[in-house]
Amino acid sequence: MTSENMVKKREAREKVSALRKKISKEEALAKSTQIQKSLFSLAEFQGAKTILFYVAKGNEVQTERMIKDSLKLGKCVLVPIANKESRELLLSELRDFDAELEPGTFGILEPKSACRRMTPSTRVNLVVVPGVAFDSKCRRLGRGKGCYDAFLRSVSHLKPKVPFIGLAYEFQVLEDVPHGLNDVRVHKIVTEKRVIAP
Repeated sequence: MTSENMVKKREAREKVSALRKKISKEEALAKSTQIQKSLFSLAEFQGAKTILFYVAKGNEVQTERMIKDSLKLGKCVLVPIANKESRELLLSELRDFDAELEPGTFGILEPKSACRRMTPSTRVNLVVVPGVAFDSKCRRLGRGKGCYDAFLRSVSHLKPKVPFIGLAYEFQVLEDVPHGLNDVRVHKIVTEKRVIAP
């Protein structure tokens, strides 16, 4: 990746992160509720038995209610455990959001050691993907750690038909997201206003 592209990515992250910090908790929850309605109405969600959700940190699109409601619907919910050294995402089945999570890598909630039910990525039918920013071509800009891009590339290779759906507030959708060869696109983006598919 060129240094120019790295600078563009950093600038885009800073711009969108600053916007996200400005929204209140109430606004984040209201927008996330609209996003959940759209996500749950998609055929990809309705047909998925096993879903990988991210656990939201700070003012990201909130996934707690989505996870709890998915469990009520009888879905198998997986959440990631990040390996800081290898930048690898491991998957664990989550059965109780309130009882089984604690702050882990990068300050993100992860299953406690005693509650880990490690699950291979081949079981996943749908990946719900976080992102700092997206664009209308479904390109994604992550936090820069590389964990999700490596994971999504692996899933694409093992199970090419598994859909990746990014969740974002409308202001996180930019005209053009800076990207490199290793960046993986999502198949759809769900915001509080629309569903974007290229």
